[in-house]
Amino acid sequence: MNTKLDIKGTISPFNAITKLFEHPNTICYPSVKKEIPKGYRGFHTNTLTDCIGCANCQDVCMNEAIDMIPIEEDKNPKNSSGCIPRIDYGRCCWCSLCTDVCPPSSLKLEEDCIWANDNSNNFLYMPKDK
Repeated sequence: MNTKLDIKGTISPFNAITKLFEHPNTICYPSVKKEIPKGYRGFHTNTLTDCIGCANCQDVCMNEAIDMIPIEEDKNPKNSSGCIPRIDYGRCCWCSLCTDVCPPSSLKLEEDCIWANDNSNNFLYMPKDK
């Protein structure tokens, strides 16, 4: 019986010790937050004093993630429909088409992008008033 000693196979597990002294590739979130790049597409904001309730955002949304819902108090006299957009983040793909077609540019995407919840109804989101 001819057996050879496999030196490489014997030494390779000890290479893991060198990894102890390397810098980690991850960050300690949430105590250390990563810098968000400029132009990042996060959650929607809507300036209600400028929103005219035209529903262009709803019409252009390919995922049907936007529906118009009535508001109680009218913050803009030019809002003829009396409705504002509500976004379903379970369907939104952050394509930003809704912000491109908004005539008064009241609907925008901000840089805030982290949201975790176990209740799916909480992902029906009213854009923040800016």
